Amino acid sequence: MAKLREDHVTIAREMLARQVPIRRIAAQLGVDESTVRYRLARPTEAPDGRRDRPCLLDGWTERLTALQTRFGDAPCPASVLHALLVREYGFAGSYQAVRRYLRREQPAPVQAIRRVETPPGVQAQHDWFEFDAEVAGVRQRCYGLIGTLAHSRATFVWVSPTMTQLAWQTGHLALFQRYGGVPLWVRIDNLKTAVAAGAGPTAVLTPAFQIFARTCGFSVDPCRPARGSDKGKVERQVRTDRTAFADLLVTSWLALDALQAALDSRALELHARRRCPATGTPVADALVAERPLLQPVPAVHEPFDCVVARRVTRDGLVSFEGRRYSVPFRWVTRQVEVRGTAQHVVVLAAGREIARHPRHTARRLVLESAHYDGPSTPTVRAPTPLGRRARLQLAGLPAPATVVRPLTAYVALVAEACR
Repeated sequence: MAKLREDHVTIAREMLARQVPIRRIAAQLGVDESTVRYRLARPTEAPDGRRDRPCLLDGWTERLTALQTRFGDAPCPASVLHALLVREYGFAGSYQAVRRYLRREQPAPVQAIRRVETPPGVQAQHDWFEFDAEVAGVRQRCYGLIGTLAHSRATFVWVSPTMTQLAWQTGHLALFQRYGGVPLWVRIDNLKTAVAAGAGPTAVLTPAFQIFARTCGFSVDPCRPARGSDKGKVERQVRTDRTAFADLLVTSWLALDALQAALDSRALELHARRRCPATGTPVADALVAERPLLQPVPAVHEPFDCVVARRVTRDGLVSFEGRRYSVPFRWVTRQVEVRGTAQHVVVLAAGREIARHPRHTARRLVLESAHYDGPSTPTVRAPTPLGRRARLQLAGLPAPATVVRPLTAYVALVAEACR
């Protein structure tokens, strides 16, 4: 469970003085509600006396030392030590009592953490956080995608009402536009929208996000499970910017766009005030220096939440989400890529778009007649052209009335010819 630092406790006390509910304070600080209540109820100057409480193993130091020496330099597990104490000395305490005693008397070595500073333009770290916001008079759960450039420490927040695959990709594009480019690497958590299986170096990305990353030109670097230090810069920013943006997140807004504009404005203010540890300059200046080293943002890219490979049937159709869509006949029997965007089904082949249809339509067969027109190719012969009757039927027109000459007209023609 997350802990509260002293500065967060001070902020919580100030918010409580302004009659902000405990539940909202906990949500803004990213901790459990019980944690806030405990820290607010405890006197500021009161020390924690739990460490000085008596233990069942007080006075058993010689016996514990004798048992541990049997294992030489190898550490003796607490479970083995507890079993030996019970068997040889009739110890009546629990296994947890042994663990608490060992942590107090024989603390484990501190694990050092390697500090790494990446070069400019190389890495960004992205992560979601949740908050409750009042939008258009309605209280709703919102999500913020926070992104930090690892070198300059430039941080931006993009807000969304959902955490879907479309929101995930749209948020990345929004952050790239605010950065002024695309970094070579993006470090993320093992989210379901990004990671289909595994975690960390062995993670298997979802097809949609893998293609998105390849299109934008960045590589994905998922963190190891339960290792917050792997993306410590953005983890710290989630906690820090919850405080920096706290007043904006609890304000009532007419629309999310207004909240987004306020967050962008606040980010620029923070960049002008904060300093980049790697350069010693303001974050705003470090961002300006880093932007030329970023890759250009894709000029045109449409986020998609589903991507599959399909083979075109002989009647020029591909199947997707229980429906069939037409494509130009020249792609018959060849494999194409089908993407599902927010409003369209886009079919791509040879690196370009070859067909586009409305998505989630009530129709189960979506056709475009122009896909069956055109000349043959060396590998595919064009479909038989439509005849006159077929064209009339597709246009919804009846057959034209047949012109029949009366018999007297034929008699007159014959008589005229015999003269």
